[in-house]
Amino acid sequence: MRILLYTGKGGVGKTSVAAATALRCADLGYRTVVVSTDAAHSLADSFDIKIGNEPLEIAPRLKGQEIDILHQMERYWGTVQNWLSTVLAWRGIDELIADETSILPGMDELASLLQIVYLYDSNAYDVIIVDCAPTGETLRFLSLPEVAKWYLSHIFPV
Repeated sequence: MRILLYTGKGGVGKTSVAAATALRCADLGYRTVVVSTDAAHSLADSFDIKIGNEPLEIAPRLKGQEIDILHQMERYWGTVQNWLSTVLAWRGIDELIADETSILPGMDELASLLQIVYLYDSNAYDVIIVDCAPTGETLRFLSLPEVAKWYLSHIFPV
């Protein structure tokens, strides 16, 4: 099993290289999925077909997916956000503020990561190729540990 990440500044050709790599891997006989985590999806343009938020067959041994953040957030984060919102309300924070505060920076990137883990755990692929969002958006994910630390130290009881 291999997971290949293509990341970098927007417009450098990440999507084109990810699509070409995916085609080559499938041609070599590897069960391959190529996944776009960029909100401005262009993976479908590279293959000239419509790709949705679940893996879709593009060619023999090749599937593609453009991760829809709203779909992923609903799939993976609805329960977590409801729990976090309830805890914040329990701590005396207004319900509306608790709902807004329970959406942490980087949650959309983390939802994409959970989809990649799901694809890995499914054991349905030999190669997972990730066409990442531009570097600036990807770096937002790195702020999640600091935000979590703040929540743990300021809101939750010791």
